[in-house]
Amino acid sequence: MVMVVLSRVARRVGLAVMLALAGSTVAFALAQTAVATKSIDPQRYLGRWYEVARIPNTFQKNCEAATSDWAKQGDGGYAVVQTCRTGSPSGPPVIWRGNGKVLDPVAAKIRIGFFGGFIKQDYVVVDRADDYSWCILSTATPKYFWIMSRRPIMSAQQRATLVARSRQLGFDVAALVYDQQPPG
Repeated sequence: MVMVVLSRVARRVGLAVMLALAGSTVAFALAQTAVATKSIDPQRYLGRWYEVARIPNTFQKNCEAATSDWAKQGDGGYAVVQTCRTGSPSGPPVIWRGNGKVLDPVAAKIRIGFFGGFIKQDYVVVDRADDYSWCILSTATPKYFWIMSRRPIMSAQQRATLVARSRQLGFDVAALVYDQQPPG
């Protein structure tokens, strides 16, 4: 009788371990990195990007007129300056300075380190215009994403097209926040 009970317990424990492993496999699959649809040319990625829309995140609470400026540094990396205006496009600026690098141009993976590299975040340029006039940028695990443009104001039609493209790529666009940008 004891052997039968132990055998049942062993089967239940084995089943629980198998389910846990299966669950971790599913969780791992959901946490996979974002995948780029095109490679990036680091030289063409340089310059100013204006945020059109984003999934809300803690660092950008009450943020408007967000921009990201990329400039080449002598060491082969990039100086990245991200600016956010508090409350309105003319609100006081909040500035984050970081160091960026292209981890893999073919997979369109980039990394930005802030606070002397203490905080690092990996991103993927999931999609972009052939002329680099816009891009869809995501964290490596696609919890957050941004629609970025080279111009501060994007037409409603183009914005709707990029939101639809983001949805097509599997992003949840229901919670998107749309930036107010000053006229360019």
